[in-house]
Amino acid sequence: MNFIQKLNVSFLLCIFPLLVFGNMAKPWVDGSQHSVLFGSSNAVVKREIIDIRLIKEPVDQYYYAEYKIKYFIHSDEKQTIPLVFLALGISAEKEIKINNRPALIQKLDFEKNDYSFIEKKKNGMFLKYAEDSEVMVNPEELIYFSANLEKGENIIEVNYDAFLQYNTSGFIRNYKLEYSLYPSKFWKSFGRIEVNLKIDDDAEITESNLGDLDIKDNLAKWIIKSGNHENIKIVISEKTSILSKILMFINPLGIAFLGLIGLFFINLKLLRRNPKTYIFVLGIILVPILFYVIYFFSYDLINLSLGKKHTKHGSIVFIVLTYPFLLLIYWLAMWLIRKEIKTQSH
Repeated sequence: MNFIQKLNVSFLLCIFPLLVFGNMAKPWVDGSQHSVLFGSSNAVVKREIIDIRLIKEPVDQYYYAEYKIKYFIHSDEKQTIPLVFLALGISAEKEIKINNRPALIQKLDFEKNDYSFIEKKKNGMFLKYAEDSEVMVNPEELIYFSANLEKGENIIEVNYDAFLQYNTSGFIRNYKLEYSLYPSKFWKSFGRIEVNLKIDDDAEITESNLGDLDIKDNLAKWIIKSGNHENIKIVISEKTSILSKILMFINPLGIAFLGLIGLFFINLKLLRRNPKTYIFVLGIILVPILFYVIYFFSYDLINLSLGKKHTKHGSIVFIVLTYPFLLLIYWLAMWLIRKEIKTQSH
């Protein structure tokens, strides 16, 4: 490897911190936290069906989830059991039915009543799943009701809307849907769970921890076997083309970085042909500026591929902090290369 080749490699390594600096963390909007019913060891949940439909909010254009959940419960006797589920950040409008009859959501009143499933400690309130298993909660986040179960088969329906966690920057929104199955392990028995997720034509499922899915006509289906208490996690993204996926994978900084490499070699070729001062100075002035021009215009290129008018662009702070560094590195590299070219020409 000759001297100029070594300089080329050194130049690329020196500007690598620019790529690292540009990869900043994305802020996000938190989603709802909610769970399967925590109920009784005196009844058996034979199966649960979770129907989820993504709905796009018309003004801000974000997705939220409409849940329609059915529990098929077998009781050996006619009984009334208390049921509760965690419901942080879900819609104010909730509907609960027991055997097709509306159930009354009861407000937890700790002054008048004691609740076996809630324990008050110095550091807060805890939902007790068992003697050795509890989780800190805000009582306002719990939905509590009494279920009048008939002997034999019963159906409990729970309907509500829930928010999804999503990023607030970037070219597309990625939504995280989560649903806790942990309470299911504390029933006498809990059968299989069917998950049905309906999305629209503008969305696609990119990740899930539920294994293989069966999807047809935008309806994805999973079956969770009995005994699996791992929380449901599904990631849904805005649907994009292959070109958009490639451009977003490279990202604007990567596109600008590739442009910088190309400009560097063009500048090097011109300098070898004519190592005069004006070629040297123009290269030092123009190449770093063109790097940032490519960086900002690449946002428009990606937006065009997505069919979007505008997304959050790179920060001016990025230019202010990195331009002196890039200018210094580029000037030093080209100065050494020009010096070596002049030495070789003599």
